[in-house]
Amino acid sequence: MNDYFARFSASPASFKKSFAVLVVAWVCHPIFLYSLFLAETAVEGVDNEIKKMVFVSLSLCFLHFTVKKWARALVVVGNLFIVLNDFFYFYVTPHNTISTMLCVTVVLFTIVGTYWLFVKDTRDYFTLVNPKTEATEPTDSKTGPPRHG
Repeated sequence: MNDYFARFSASPASFKKSFAVLVVAWVCHPIFLYSLFLAETAVEGVDNEIKKMVFVSLSLCFLHFTVKKWARALVVVGNLFIVLNDFFYFYVTPHNTISTMLCVTVVLFTIVGTYWLFVKDTRDYFTLVNPKTEATEPTDSKTGPPRHG
């Protein structure tokens, strides 16, 4: 785990900005959902959906912190679904001022945090931390893999 903390402290400012902004978005996401259903007594089972969103948010936060190349792609896809999910709930459920502000916060922070993932410094850092592995023995396409004895 210390390796992850070392990676994070050595990361460029754009990665740290992305992480900080996305953590705020991921924390606000389940709170936004909770604020929509706070006064709705007729809606059953919403607590389970909110718990699932908390799990998704925490998972994305952990994956982003690990600085794995595949995790970056998963975070981007997860952010897309969070934005779509929040827009859907905002559109179909009655909302108040607090839920409106939380929805705007989640959407804007998710977009800005995802943007910081695509900044050149962040992309280069992900490539530096996760270099492509080269094949140990190059194979010739005419002869196929080397045969041993």
